[in-house]
Amino acid sequence: MRKMLLCLSVNLLLAAAPAISKETGWRLDYNFHDWGNLDALVFKDCARIDDKLRSWVMVLDKPGWQITCYSPQRKTIVVMPLSAFKRALGERLGIMTASDVVTAHWKKVGPATINGIKTIRYNQIIDTSEPQRIPTSQYYVADNMAVAPEVARFICKLYDHPDFHAVPIRMTKRKVANLKLETRSVKPAIYNPDDFKIPKGYKTKTLEEVMFANTSFY
Repeated sequence: MRKMLLCLSVNLLLAAAPAISKETGWRLDYNFHDWGNLDALVFKDCARIDDKLRSWVMVLDKPGWQITCYSPQRKTIVVMPLSAFKRALGERLGIMTASDVVTAHWKKVGPATINGIKTIRYNQIIDTSEPQRIPTSQYYVADNMAVAPEVARFICKLYDHPDFHAVPIRMTKRKVANLKLETRSVKPAIYNPDDFKIPKGYKTKTLEEVMFANTSFY
């Protein structure tokens, strides 16, 4: 009798327990000026950027906040800590990006909606003591995507954008119509460990050698 009551109690507890849902995140359709389209999977504690045109995938994941970049086409790979990761796309595009990552040079304006995405807008601060700067850029970051600071830092470093601990959505330079980064859509995503699986047997190379078939050009 006692055994039957114990089994009944366990079954009732299991029935009352809420279902465990998978971690949800976002799939972003990025377009980076003079670069092309990039697909991004962003979750609270990890992110993946996929450049199908140039055949590379870049992953940030725990533990250790390691960045892994690999090319399925060239069968090459590189691993580095987030702390060693510098401008990746911005290094190639140089002046084409906003080129001002100092957060003190930006002023928070307020909320804005970009392609249906809730964002916070920042304007580059006009500093009359530095006439050589043309501070007319606008920067928009996601307002409702809760991510770890490391995830935001990774994406901001990739694009050479200021890091306000938020996911970049849009960057303009000099004119509002002159887009440097645009997020055309954001869709919900469910975490799939296969998306973050690192291939084995690839040859270790430098970051540029992994990202580019010809390192003298992109």
